[in-house]
Amino acid sequence: MITPLPPSAPRWLVLPLLLGLAAALPLQAAFPNLGELTDKLKKVEGTASKVGQVVKGASGLTLEEEIAVGDAVALEIVRRFGGLWRDEAATVRVNTLGKALARYADRQDLNWRFALLASDTVNAYSAPGGRVFITRGLYQKLDTDDRLAGVLGHEIEHIDRRHAVKIIARGEFLSGVNALVSERSSDFAQFDKAISEVTTLLLEKGFDHGTEFEADQHGRNLAQVTGFAPGGLRAVLVQLRKDGGGKAAKEVFSTHPPLDERLKRLPTDPEPPAPTR
Repeated sequence: MITPLPPSAPRWLVLPLLLGLAAALPLQAAFPNLGELTDKLKKVEGTASKVGQVVKGASGLTLEEEIAVGDAVALEIVRRFGGLWRDEAATVRVNTLGKALARYADRQDLNWRFALLASDTVNAYSAPGGRVFITRGLYQKLDTDDRLAGVLGHEIEHIDRRHAVKIIARGEFLSGVNALVSERSSDFAQFDKAISEVTTLLLEKGFDHGTEFEADQHGRNLAQVTGFAPGGLRAVLVQLRKDGGGKAAKEVFSTHPPLDERLKRLPTDPEPPAPTR
């Protein structure tokens, strides 16, 4: 049984409110207009200069830079997938489980945030800085907390192990980004273009297969350490494979390795308990 979170979060028009434990507030207060959120983000002092330091080669990103980039990418993800799914109970559930898992993540320097996207595609995403998303289409298949924990654990591990940050730091996501978002730049159109290209790379190209297998394994372990059945993610992948044959295999986690390959590399944990009716 998930205990609802207390309605204590302030009603600020900032991204942490969009994605955080404010899910316990009335939804109109918790999820204000996305356009206002975008304007607020653009007015944050120093945003452009922070993001202008994205490409640093082997030195990577500072925590401040990672969060600045992650917040902007998260807003772009929300725009591309039809906004947030305004289901209060589902949002509270995702945040409660997500926060529980994040307590055992290595990166305790992040303010982890979790949200649901109003899309019937079947997928999940993460952005740098501790931002995790699940589509409505996938969430509705996660009928037990063990299964939900398996999916959230996978996405948390992408962030915990800095998978996206490493891609950004190597400069693979955009050639010439320094010129677009330099410290002297105040052109938010160029800033938005750079963030759009970062988001496209992360959503459409995704991570290499080895990175996805790593997130599967460590996500499984994170769920187990937190107290969930370790076979939750495996059960989700098995069910998705059964649901629609070839079509499901192409749609589900379209940037991920084939389901069969992922299942081969996960331990053969027993099926978690079925949901009680």
